[in-house]
Amino acid sequence: MLARYFELCEFHSADDEDLADVLPTPAVHRKLKALKEQLSDVESVSKTLQCDALNLLDARDLLDGLLEIQPSFSNYLEPNADIVHSPDFESGVVKVLSGQVKRLSRGERSALQPLKMAAKPSAQHRSRPRWALLTGF
Repeated sequence: MLARYFELCEFHSADDEDLADVLPTPAVHRKLKALKEQLSDVESVSKTLQCDALNLLDARDLLDGLLEIQPSFSNYLEPNADIVHSPDFESGVVKVLSGQVKRLSRGERSALQPLKMAAKPSAQHRSRPRWALLTGF
């Protein structure tokens, strides 16, 4: 809706009295423009999060980047936010994917235990994608 508003702004005159009552004030217009820019950042991250090839490490990087430009989202996007079902699992997977297995806490190790596999995958598991093999923790 914001995008459409700004597309139509080009075609109306600031002196048009018929539209003056329904158009936002210049101050509100500036706020809407800033909001549109913020929402474009969120939309970009949202679309990237829907990519099939994305893993939890990539998702965490995207969300951390969004938090840098939108700190007000911290209640929702931080690794330990209230909406995160299992913070230990999430942070553990991120550490494993980034090669920081030795830095896993007890809680993270416990949360990842059901996914632990032998260091050398059997022939049956070789066909799985690399991200499916969480080893060595």
